[in-house]
Amino acid sequence: MAKNKNKTKRAMSHEMVQMANAKVSELLSKQNFKSIEEANEFLSKNINGKRIDDIFFNKKGIKTNVEKSEDLIYEAYESTPAKGLKLAKEALKLDPENIRAINYLADIENRPEEAIKLYKQSMEMGEKKLGKKYFQENKGDFWGLHETRPYMTAKNKYADCLKVIGKIEEAIKEYKELLELNPNDNQGIRYILSGILLRNKKYDDYFRLYKAYDDERSTFWLFNYALYLFITKGATADSFKALQDANKSNKHIIQFMTRQKEMPKKLPEYYSPGDENEAFCYILDNVYTWIEHPKTADWINDFKEKQNRLN
Repeated sequence: MAKNKNKTKRAMSHEMVQMANAKVSELLSKQNFKSIEEANEFLSKNINGKRIDDIFFNKKGIKTNVEKSEDLIYEAYESTPAKGLKLAKEALKLDPENIRAINYLADIENRPEEAIKLYKQSMEMGEKKLGKKYFQENKGDFWGLHETRPYMTAKNKYADCLKVIGKIEEAIKEYKELLELNPNDNQGIRYILSGILLRNKKYDDYFRLYKAYDDERSTFWLFNYALYLFITKGATADSFKALQDANKSNKHIIQFMTRQKEMPKKLPEYYSPGDENEAFCYILDNVYTWIEHPKTADWINDFKEKQNRLN
């Protein structure tokens, strides 16, 4: 896979990081380290400080069609959608069961209905490749196994598409299955699901989900819990305390909600805990859940006034 050395490299996408991690894991599994020091020396010489594509994807020698197909998809994620489309099709010719290639085609598809078909195809292919026994034996630890990640990615994005086109019950089913396969939830499914359950008034389901992760202290989690308490219990001392805790995690959300601060003009590429970008992303994901309960506006304004008095 020839590359222009003067070409500016793009930042690694989430999918590229997954592929790179799988390659590193595979490489390390083939070594026979006798000590931590030996392993660290190997990493220092062969991995640390190097681009992952220079380590693996430009490697000379005979490669299988599966390996060549993986290389093409890695390159596709570094390319424009037009070039990526061609590379993905080439990858599927080499390996028709390359789930990442199908996921890539779905990622660049502008029509939700077509993207859904492709993600569903990836899911079904992943289920077949892994097999029922694999699911039974590894349920609960899926994300920790690199070979599951293309399937888990497809299932996540399939659920997201179902949510977008309004097939809420089907989306909820997929999200719940993802959490059953991987309760550690490296994909952040619980945040999406909590918002959907609240908006669709599935309060018992929401509370069960909340209790499963009740030590969670993230902004999304805390604000949704405060909203749940207000919806189900009203403006009580408990809901006020929950909103106070949430506000400590990110003060910008209430400032945006009460128009003390203008919302950003465009969707951020990333966010960090407690910053304005995180606040914007939370509001985008959950705004309708808040505004569909008319008394929340009064509750938020009352909270703001009390906070101002306390400060």
